[in-house]
Amino acid sequence: MILNPSKLISSKMSLAAALGLLAGCVSPSYDKGATTSAALTSAAGAVSRTSASVNAVLGALNTLAFKSEGDLRRQYDALVTATESLAQSNENLAAKAMALREAATAHSESWSNQLDSIQSPELRQRGSDRLNEVASRLRALDDRYSSVKNALRPFMADVRDIQTYLGADLTAGGLASLKDIISKTKVEALPLRDSLKQLRSSLTSLGAALSPVLPAAEKK
Repeated sequence: MILNPSKLISSKMSLAAALGLLAGCVSPSYDKGATTSAALTSAAGAVSRTSASVNAVLGALNTLAFKSEGDLRRQYDALVTATESLAQSNENLAAKAMALREAATAHSESWSNQLDSIQSPELRQRGSDRLNEVASRLRALDDRYSSVKNALRPFMADVRDIQTYLGADLTAGGLASLKDIISKTKVEALPLRDSLKQLRSSLTSLGAALSPVLPAAEKK
């Protein structure tokens, strides 16, 4: 039986297209690690924005309570704007944390499956040790984020209470009656600021450690 040349060419082209399509659907195994690295870096950026928002709220509180002048509504509105910005930053951070958890879970499952296919017991053990090390660091990060989230909640509540109080009594007397509360809020925010700084540093460090892209060599 002699095949029609045009049909043969068409068949080969269809097969090539199908193989190309299949190849495009298969991601390299290292992609899961790269995705986790990107999620860590993205979460670190969200932490930075949240930290900046906390500082903006504290600055607005300080200005309103201890450096107020002229029309108090201007300073009050600045506090409201800073607080809303913090709320948005907090929501964004929560979304980034969720995305990181999903990426880390997919990475761990893929990594574990890859280890199962390794024949050498020594390499399989080394890979398992590395996986456990990374998993431990990811769990520690999740715990740190939970601590930050738990610290942000009362801070936000205190700031909103201050806003509500001053919204009803935006006067020199109203400010004077709140100065001790605002001072207390500023002091209590110090551990929160430290926790955010530590979380950002840990996210950045692990993001770099899991990246398939090495840092550029320093020029001598």
